[in-house]
Amino acid sequence: MARNSLKNICRLIQEATVEMPVEQSFLADLKRSIEISDKANSRKPSQTYKPSSMHCIRNMYYQRIGMEQDSGESSYTLIGICNSGSDIHQRIQQAVLDMKNNGMDCEYINVADYVRSRELKSIEIVKEPDFEHGEYETKLFHKDYNMSFLCDGIIRYQGKYYILELKTEGVNKWIGRKDVDPKHYMQATAYSLAFDIPDVIFVYINRDMLDMKAFMLTPTAEMKEEMLVKIINCDSYIEQNQVPPKPVDIPRMTCEYCSYKEQCRKDG
Repeated sequence: MARNSLKNICRLIQEATVEMPVEQSFLADLKRSIEISDKANSRKPSQTYKPSSMHCIRNMYYQRIGMEQDSGESSYTLIGICNSGSDIHQRIQQAVLDMKNNGMDCEYINVADYVRSRELKSIEIVKEPDFEHGEYETKLFHKDYNMSFLCDGIIRYQGKYYILELKTEGVNKWIGRKDVDPKHYMQATAYSLAFDIPDVIFVYINRDMLDMKAFMLTPTAEMKEEMLVKIINCDSYIEQNQVPPKPVDIPRMTCEYCSYKEQCRKDG
């Protein structure tokens, strides 16, 4: 049924582009092809917690129970922004890897090797990085927290270990950037707890001009306790098969980009 609907949509688009100049028809087809390919390659997220989504307990709950995400498709512009962010990540990670060879006191650590050398038994290595082929992220699963995450990297800089987290953002937000974005606190806290590394260096990259700003965040004991309590509370809601109340202090943009808006509205 879905396949037939998609064919009908493509047919209508083709009919609408018949009268267009050929270059505009090509552009419309290109945009639509990007959106179709993205949807075909998308995967259902795992039923685990994600550090980047732990600011909202209801979002955590929906992820853990495997709730169906909103049916809307990503626009070609949003897909392009995500792909651009991934490309920028890889270039910066390669530059960090090059720092040692360029005479700087910085080593880009293989996260999987770090987990093994520190005998972090709670962390399962799901996918190893491959520095030689430009794959720098390590996919991990924390068994105690039931949490999946991708780590941008760990560095040893001037003799001390730091977690490295890269973020891309538009020029307007970047110009006003004065510190770590509060919506990234929970992610830093999760990484700090998982790796037992106190400090997280955030590098915010302006995707328009490719300039950068860096800030340090050292999650406090209170922040770590808050994260663990949130996991415990969400686990309790799951056991009771009860949707948690919607938080009242969630930023508007967080809800705007949430993948569970439709279900959240139904649950009140």
